[in-house]
Amino acid sequence: MSKFVKLSEEAYKFEGKLSLSSAIPLGLQHVLAMFVGNLTPVLIIGGACGIVGGAGFEQLQVVLIQNAMIVAGLVTLLQLYSVGPCGGKVPIIMGTSSGFIGVFAGIVATLGSGVVAYGAIMGASIIGGVFEAVLGLVLKHIRRFFPPVVCGTVVLSIGLSLISVGINSFGGGFKTKDFGSIENLLLGLFVLCVILFFKHGTNGFLSSSSILLGIIAGYIAAIFMGFVLPTTAVTPDGVEYTKSWVLHWDK
Repeated sequence: MSKFVKLSEEAYKFEGKLSLSSAIPLGLQHVLAMFVGNLTPVLIIGGACGIVGGAGFEQLQVVLIQNAMIVAGLVTLLQLYSVGPCGGKVPIIMGTSSGFIGVFAGIVATLGSGVVAYGAIMGASIIGGVFEAVLGLVLKHIRRFFPPVVCGTVVLSIGLSLISVGINSFGGGFKTKDFGSIENLLLGLFVLCVILFFKHGTNGFLSSSSILLGIIAGYIAAIFMGFVLPTTAVTPDGVEYTKSWVLHWDK
């Protein structure tokens, strides 16, 4: 495998046009990487409210997950093509943010679990979205109050708060019965090593596609590890359960 599969010069231009052979895998990489980041906040907050994984809320949790993906796709298209003053005309993958999980957890702690708490969170999100939209209209006039050290501190704090989300995914995912099992840790370590190898051991297209290649390699490894087809596993408490990554197309 060549270490020097180069991207075209267009890839490094702001208005550059990539060929389909480069644009499709790189775009697919962004979408696949966005899946986890987009759905994780929904699963965490929904789980805290008792909706995700709760009895009687099966259909609701499916709707929440579907809506998260549909809205992320629509807003991504809005960013790309723009409608009037809305949109940056740049290919930015949009999705849910994990930066507000701490605030939402506080709402759940105050109101308790259930649909009422989730409704309060959605209401707060709508009000916050309106505030951000208004702030965007006057941002150029107040930008001087946000020097690089302030913006950098905010980005750093958000990044630090997301470490726990990454570790949770590394261990097997939110509320999984085999969280932290040696199989999950080995698979996560394998994917991490593959991504680092292609990112820093290759150049050009292969380096830019490191996350996509890591996802593909991880899924192939999961097949050989027996994670894809339904298998019977046992929790530390001795309770048997079905473990699989089978897609439920009916949902």
